[in-house]
Amino acid sequence: MAFCKLLTVLVLVHITGGLHGAEVRSSIVGGHDAPKDKWPWMVHLNITSENKKSWRCGGTILNNQWVLTAASCWDSRDKPYLARSMAWVGTHSLQKASARYMGINAIIPEPRYRAVGNGFVNDIALVKLKKKMTFSGSVQPVSLPSVDDTFDPSSECWITGWGNTGTGVPLQDPEVLQELKIPIVSNSVCKRQYPELNSDMLCAGDMVGGKDACKGDYGGPLVCRSGRGFVQVGIMSYGSPNGCALSGRPGVFTQVSKHLHFIDDYIHHA
Repeated sequence: MAFCKLLTVLVLVHITGGLHGAEVRSSIVGGHDAPKDKWPWMVHLNITSENKKSWRCGGTILNNQWVLTAASCWDSRDKPYLARSMAWVGTHSLQKASARYMGINAIIPEPRYRAVGNGFVNDIALVKLKKKMTFSGSVQPVSLPSVDDTFDPSSECWITGWGNTGTGVPLQDPEVLQELKIPIVSNSVCKRQYPELNSDMLCAGDMVGGKDACKGDYGGPLVCRSGRGFVQVGIMSYGSPNGCALSGRPGVFTQVSKHLHFIDDYIHHA
């Protein structure tokens, strides 16, 4: 197992760079300003390429040195450069100097990650920080679901992020973290729009339209209330290639509960 982990990191160093993905995606459509410290596990990933092009993704704190995000945020065509990329923790407004800027040591994608159709499968990655973070009221790890947890359209679920507020509409200054309550959509309904959908993925969003994740939110969390409080059920992966918050086109998320072994192997045993 140790050899496999080392090999994964070595391969990633060769391609980081990043991973094949869709368009570079930068907040939430139909959301509103989140109260400060309500979502203390949120991470802003400021990713810069070798040619100094930059984009943003979301992530969540797993423990004091690991962040959970989407593998598709690290697009090989844009050649992300770790030395110029940062993880911001403890931030609420991106324009206010309250964040702690953490260097990134390595990106570890799920080995079975790949692009398929207009989306991805196994779209999950771990970010290892160079230094350990100190927890506080604004910096806390997210809780993960158990394999037995179930969530459905009646569950209370939220997405959060600093992405666009509409197709081609950036989040306005001072770029406060946005939150949005959205329902889970059954896979049988969602598969009509996304034929590549499998049991390791789930959909969430307003089928009427007007409420959705957007460019810049990808890699961020879908959290749902359980008996243990909020747990991270999904990772924002992709949506319609035609734009954000379209009628009948919910967002697609990686199911975290399907990847608990991958997460555990690294954050507890690496």
